[in-house]
Amino acid sequence: MSTVIALLSGQVFAENKIECLMQVVVISSSKFAEPKTQYTQIKNDSSPMLLIGIEIQQAKAAFKSVKIKSHQNYCLSLVGQNKDAYLSGRYEPNHIQIQLNDVLELKNIHSSGQHYPFWPEFYFPMKADQ
Repeated sequence: MSTVIALLSGQVFAENKIECLMQVVVISSSKFAEPKTQYTQIKNDSSPMLLIGIEIQQAKAAFKSVKIKSHQNYCLSLVGQNKDAYLSGRYEPNHIQIQLNDVLELKNIHSSGQHYPFWPEFYFPMKADQ
């Protein structure tokens, strides 16, 4: 089975999802100084998502991606980047547990957005060190 990666508007999208395990530091997002809950187009279960900025400290290929060299290279290329990340899960506006400078371990699924989870960048908290 081969992996198809396309370059579109400066973004790399994978036909087969790329899964990375990342250690990040929470920073301000491009929209807000502090982590903030938002209702988004990418999730419509009536719960807001948490928007945070992340500075990627470490990243490595996970699960099936560890067997594919281009996936390994993609994950490694994330180190040192700052990104906005909507965290998967249910976040209540008055009970935000994640703060600036927290260190988080996230699973990132990078895909075409044509398959679950239906958006190109999916961030799932694995563990938080607070």
